[in-house]
Amino acid sequence: MVPFSAEIDRAAVATWPATTVERVDGWLLRHCELLNRKRSNSAVPPERGVDGIERVEEFYAARGAAAIVQVSRPDRRADLDAALAERGYRLTGPTEVMFAEAEPVVDACSAGEFDVRLEESTGPSWLAAVEAVGGTPEPSLDRLPRARFAIASRGGLPVGVGMFAESAGWCGIYGMATHPDWRGRGVATGVLRAGARWASELGARLFLQVEEDNPGARRLYAALGFRTAHHYHYRVR
Repeated sequence: MVPFSAEIDRAAVATWPATTVERVDGWLLRHCELLNRKRSNSAVPPERGVDGIERVEEFYAARGAAAIVQVSRPDRRADLDAALAERGYRLTGPTEVMFAEAEPVVDACSAGEFDVRLEESTGPSWLAAVEAVGGTPEPSLDRLPRARFAIASRGGLPVGVGMFAESAGWCGIYGMATHPDWRGRGVATGVLRAGARWASELGARLFLQVEEDNPGARRLYAALGFRTAHHYHYRVR
């Protein structure tokens, strides 16, 4: 386990929006009716112990939502994993958390023949770019405290997007998407280069979360200097 894995977990919570956040019995409970993503609608457990699961279930039941628990570093939380399994929680979404220093990533990424600009908000141009590359614009991203929204263009047309959000010296990489016609042509590295440069200016390290069933993305990030910090998965009741 990387010594700062806990720092990355805290930064991941801080750099992704939830409209409701409560702390109950050491649990961090997140709910966002605007976003259909587990990372916005899951509970982060205390570092030790399994008490309080009933309170977690009450929190989500009151909002008409399924109870979801993010089990980070499951090799260290076998007790929690087993307790959730016994209550009927199924395992889903195994994910690898990766990290890198920003400046080497800038050096490793080619700018390519793309114009990449970073916007300070989710304005109309970024939302339109997300749709243009085949993505779905997500609401509530304006809640991020410090973020940049990347648009890669070729000939004036959007070909890729990404989002970068910083907290406490860590910059999370989110929402990377490339138009199907432009995949494998360096769009993602161009977007990542721009975001990594911004993170470097802030003195921040980079981190990202990639599902384990996406080996292509994992290989790409590893080739650019990202290393494994730890893993997590979700338990859904």
